[in-house]
Formats: sequence, structure tokens, C-alpha cells
Amino acid sequence: MKRTIMITLLILTILSAGCTEEQNTNTDIPDDVVITHLRYGAFTLPEMAVSELVVNSTSVNLSYYNYAGNLTARYTRPIDETARNELIALFEENAFMEMDELYEPEDGQPMVADTGIVEIAITRDGTTKTVKVDPYAQFYMPDELAEIDEALLELRTYAMTIPEDKAKEIAEEWISNSPTYSFDGSDIELQEYQFNEDNPNEQTLTYSFISTHGGFGNRSDQMVTEVLTDHIIVIDLYKGEVLSAIIDEEWDEMTQRMLDEIIEMQSWEMDCDSTPWHYWYAEGDVRFLKEPTEEELVTTYFSTVYEIEITEFSSVELEDGKCQYTLKIEQRDSGMLEEMGWQEI
Repeated sequence: MKRTIMITLLILTILSAGCTEEQNTNTDIPDDVVITHLRYGAFTLPEMAVSELVVNSTSVNLSYYNYAGNLTARYTRPIDETARNELIALFEENAFMEMDELYEPEDGQPMVADTGIVEIAITRDGTTKTVKVDPYAQFYMPDELAEIDEALLELRTYAMTIPEDKAKEIAEEWISNSPTYSFDGSDIELQEYQFNEDNPNEQTLTYSFISTHGGFGNRSDQMVTEVLTDHIIVIDLYKGEVLSAIIDEEWDEMTQRMLDEIIEMQSWEMDCDSTPWHYWYAEGDVRFLKEPTEEELVTTYFSTVYEIEITEFSSVELEDGKCQYTLKIEQRDSGMLEEMGWQEI
């Protein structure tokens, strides 16, 4: 199983790198063969209620739909003939056409909740064979079907991943137009590229460059020292968008502020007695010598769980038992709070 998948991934990697060498292919396989991997009914985000992977003669297409059946996202990557034929051969080697149409938990097997249903299908010579697994879990499948499922999951990751060359293009264009680099930067050079295997939408690129003056940002209205300065900028991408750009672990190039600058963040309206820190305290993972104040609890919660230092805390009690909270933190920690729903004020 691993050998087949690794061969497929190697071919896809070569393809994404732009290799144009002639490869051996099986020309007996017709172009109208289509493979699908349809998943639905899982407990997931509404915009990802249905996912459909379609592999045709030229491309891998991954589409997401909401509960109303509306398209919410689509990812398309090319696939060459050899990689496609390897996948089709996997179906043939594992006798997919002879498999049962439905696989369910057998007597004595535990039930798995919230995983939804998967339908794997191949259409060839006008005939479609579909195999359903309900609920969707590989240990309800025969080994041969699990091997096919695993290969298709690898292709899902491939479809969602922005090619490394495209990620570099996005990052380098962003850096070139950023205030610090556009003011006096030069000699941009990639130092490291990282890809998050658990979330193929996330990529991190680290670059070096040189400035002819000290400082950060557009310094046209500042007194600056004329000195060659080496910089390191780390760019975080998500779905091809720049989420973060940090220079020398000191400067946020997106907000044009030092990371240790103190800013204010405000929460959404919460139930005063049902905040994240109250739930955390109720779990009993922390003990105080005496009952903590709200400020002590909030400070300990963010320090322990997120390693965020709270320099000042305040709260306002609203109507209907709602409260709104304000924290003062370092700029470097703002991204984490924004992901939780806090907003800078």
C-alpha cells in the first residue's frame, strides 16, 4: 500500500515542480474514466458539509458545498497521465468492481459518531461502480478499500495545497511591496519553506534581505542611520493569503508596530458566568489558595493556556447577564486572540 501511494505522490511532486520529461504511460486506459470520493453527513463546518473529490483525465478537483448544496470552495490541480493510471491501477489491483456496495459495522464493532458517510466510485466504459461506507471509518472497510481510500485522501491534500512555486510568488510579491522592503530593501532570498501536513492550507516561508538603513517600515519622514542591516522576515500563508509577516521577531510588518507594543483587545458579549476561563476553572486543572478574583482568574487562564501576559484587565456588565471584557496585551499575541473572536480597539 505504502509503495503505491509513495509512487503517486512522487509523480505529483515532480509534476508540481514543472518537470517536462517524457514518462512511460499506459495508453490503454480511456480518457473518460472518472473517480470520485464523496463525503457527507459529518459533524463539520456548515460550509464544508459536503466534500467531493473528482479525478478525471487531466485534473484533481476538490469541491465543498454547504447544507443547501451551494458551492463554497473549489481547488483544482493538474494530474499527469502516469499518476492517473497508477490510481486506476490501484482500483483494479484491489478488485474494486467486485466489492460490496455497502459496508457497515459488523456485529460487535463499536459505532463511530459524526464521521458521516463516504461514497467511492469509478466510472468507466459508461458503467459506474459505487461503494458506500456508513459510517465513514477505515476499520469498517476491507483492507483493499481502505488502501484506495487512503490514496484518495492523499489526493485531497494535494488538491488543496498551493504549489510551492506559487506560494513563493505570493510571498515575494508581498514582501517587495511591503513598507520596509520597498523603502530600502534588496537581495531577497528564500531561507526556508515549510508546509503544514495537518493543514495543507498553511505554509510558512522565511526570507532574508538587506536594508541600507536601520529601522523598520517606511522611514521617509524619520531620521535614519545609513547602515547595512540584515533582516529575516517570516511569512505565514493561509489559502494563498498573507496572514502574518514578522521581521526579526520584533516588527509586525502588517500592522507596522513593534511586537512588544501594548494594545487593547475587546471580547464579544459573553454570559458573565459562562466565559472560557470559568469553564477552565471548573475543570479543576488549577488551584488557588483562596477564591480568585475575576482579574486573577483571567490572567492565570491566558498565561497558563495560551502563554499570553495580561498587563491590564477590565470588564463591563451589560444587560441580560452579559459581560464584555477588555485586555491589554503585547501586539505579538493579538493574532491568537483575534482567532478567538477578540477585536483590537
